[in-house]
Amino acid sequence: MVRKNKKNFIAGFTLLELIISGALIFLVSVTVYSVFASGISVWKRANQARSAGYGLRLLADKLSVELRNAFRFSTIPFEGKQDSIAFAGLIDNQVSRISYFLNEEDTFCRRLQSYPDVFKKGESGKYELLLPGVSKLKFSYCYLDNASGDYKWKDDWVKEEQDTIPRAVKIELTYKGKPEEELKFIKTVFIPIGTGEQKIELVQ
Repeated sequence: MVRKNKKNFIAGFTLLELIISGALIFLVSVTVYSVFASGISVWKRANQARSAGYGLRLLADKLSVELRNAFRFSTIPFEGKQDSIAFAGLIDNQVSRISYFLNEEDTFCRRLQSYPDVFKKGESGKYELLLPGVSKLKFSYCYLDNASGDYKWKDDWVKEEQDTIPRAVKIELTYKGKPEEELKFIKTVFIPIGTGEQKIELVQ
């Protein structure tokens, strides 16, 4: 009887198999990392957009409350342009001049001037930077045209009209934090004390 010698084979990986396995692991790792990084980037952008939107809402609420509480005051007239607005209001039970505007750095700002500060030369008072990255700001002012009896809008409310306050103010603001991010905000604030009866022919 002839016995066959069984050869013992040592199991293992060849160099080629190791290279292929390493390449596959590397590709899978890169793919997983790319997906994860993309998800983090999308989340950051969404979070920044939410933060900007929340900031816009807070800003609009603050401005709306102060506009609704505006009143006529002989030495602090209601003045408005397309990119700025100023009016009399009560802050800490003191008559103050409140103004909102866009500065040279495209930042939406608020200035608060106490009654004595209004008579000082130049711009004085508390200065706040509210929202940077504003690419567009436009205020419009609603008035009643006595000639036609219709409500119309104009782009300014000049100092000579200090005996009146517009019926409403429309705020149009575009926030642009990054080239791919843009938020547009439009709100109309009605002023209870507003009269705004003007014989003005609006040209559009």
